[in-house]
Amino acid sequence: MPFMMGIGQLLASLDEYDLTFPDLTAFVRLACMAKPFIRQCMTDIRHPTSTLQKSLYPFLLAHSRPECVNYRDGDEVATLTDVNTFRASLFTLRDGSLPVHSVSTYCRRIYYPNYWTNNTDSTHIYYAGVPSVIQAARHFYIEAALLELFAATKVFGWYCRLSLIIIMLTFHSRMSSMNCAHVYNYALAQRHAYISNNRRAFDATLPRAFDEEFSWQYTLRMCDTDVLNGFFIYSLLLEKAEHSSCLVLPHDEQQRIRIDVALSERNKEMEGIGQEAYPHACDLCFIVIGDDDSKLKIQAAVCDGNTIGHPCCAVHDCKVPLMTNRHRFCPDHQDLNQRCAVDGCDEALEDAYFKPAKALFQLRARLKRAGVTLPLDSVPSPSDSGSSNPNSADEDLEVIVDSECDGKPENGNKHLRARFVRATFFGSEAVSAVNEFAKAVFPTATSTPEYFVFDNNCKLHAHQDAIGDDHFAATGMPVDVFHFNSKHKETDTYCQQHCNPAAFPELISGGKWRFNTSICEQTNIWLGGYQAILRDMSVHRYNFYLDEMIKRRNRYVISESERRGHSPWMISMETLFGSD
Repeated sequence: MPFMMGIGQLLASLDEYDLTFPDLTAFVRLACMAKPFIRQCMTDIRHPTSTLQKSLYPFLLAHSRPECVNYRDGDEVATLTDVNTFRASLFTLRDGSLPVHSVSTYCRRIYYPNYWTNNTDSTHIYYAGVPSVIQAARHFYIEAALLELFAATKVFGWYCRLSLIIIMLTFHSRMSSMNCAHVYNYALAQRHAYISNNRRAFDATLPRAFDEEFSWQYTLRMCDTDVLNGFFIYSLLLEKAEHSSCLVLPHDEQQRIRIDVALSERNKEMEGIGQEAYPHACDLCFIVIGDDDSKLKIQAAVCDGNTIGHPCCAVHDCKVPLMTNRHRFCPDHQDLNQRCAVDGCDEALEDAYFKPAKALFQLRARLKRAGVTLPLDSVPSPSDSGSSNPNSADEDLEVIVDSECDGKPENGNKHLRARFVRATFFGSEAVSAVNEFAKAVFPTATSTPEYFVFDNNCKLHAHQDAIGDDHFAATGMPVDVFHFNSKHKETDTYCQQHCNPAAFPELISGGKWRFNTSICEQTNIWLGGYQAILRDMSVHRYNFYLDEMIKRRNRYVISESERRGHSPWMISMETLFGSD
């Protein structure tokens, strides 16, 4: 009875606050929903951040669909229930590596810190925009600010690697994901790493906390796989945010496969004119000469090849990706694995080819009888043999032939990549392939440049004449100065007539060339630094990685151009291609 009177008194007091009984029941229901969040927040408050543990919550705390009974216009009241937490590691830029709890909620969908899952089509859909923390793997998160630092080091960072064979050699390469992880674990994983890494320079009696490692279910040390996956997801989220869309990935797939699907779609968008800097113009590359009565616009495109390609099918000009970089043929040509590898021989492989090697065991037996112990490390495993795919485009196949202006041979550089646009050539850099590539880059008469500089333009021009292709009829086709002096014969009349750079006076001003016709050679030096990083990547990751590096470098070059007063701007796409 006292309890009932208490309820009666409570109900009677509602009139004083202008409340109704449904208001009271709604409050009780929302309080029950909020109970798990309150409990989790109290856990966070009781444990200091220096020891344990911040929590990563979903972007939404209330259901955003109006048709749902839990819909709320805003996150002031949390209506999502079934709160689940799991342990994870968070890598930050300023606070080092931290143990965290990742929180998920449910209301007909499961909401995670970065995305929510759609069980209807088995996808997970990322929230709009770019989160401050990116989930690189199931139990590993990386701050977006840290991933931006890694991306910048990949564009601008260099490191030297020394190898002693017979003489000391120095190799220069870009910052790989492995080295990014090493740098982070050594210098950023702990907030006071600058002290612990230089103990003798600081106080000899450091606090014991410097030597204590926090015990956690998941490692607090970053690995290269998480760096690379985080970089890919971060770049995809940036791309989607720039186009006001959301990233959608398969849900029931491994992280590697899930990411590759999105990378492949992005790569198709980047082909041809997909780079954002494609319509770039500035005072250095867009020149107008003449007076008001006869003005002439001058733009030059420079083209060259680079041999840093990914492994590909051994069948000439086959574009089907390999299942793994260890395969020699693509899935469509797997039957050729049973054929002899000698050129011109179509015989099947002998049975002895497939038999397990026994000679090594015989040699080990001899060592054992001789009383010699063989260390395990002296026998490298197959994974230690490196990427020795015979079809990898890492080989430099360029051959210089001293004959009548032969230009670059048909089996020369396999892959061509320009500064703002790119294409991959499978098999060879044939002039016919370069011609199709150039037409894809400049598909309309308005988009074609006044000059197209290529080190094998004499062969390209002759090819266009032979097939009656007049797409570049209004474009001058000189050879760059370096290659014209070193690889093109003075006795070749056709080359001298069509490709001698001195035959184009508009390219010269004050006795100097208006454009740097060797810019591709210089850019290729920058691209060559990625060879060691790219050689083991799949085709989708290879293309995406280089496109992203080129895009970021273009942004830097354009920003520097603006800083130096060269007035960069973008030509309207409608001007180049029309409104259709």
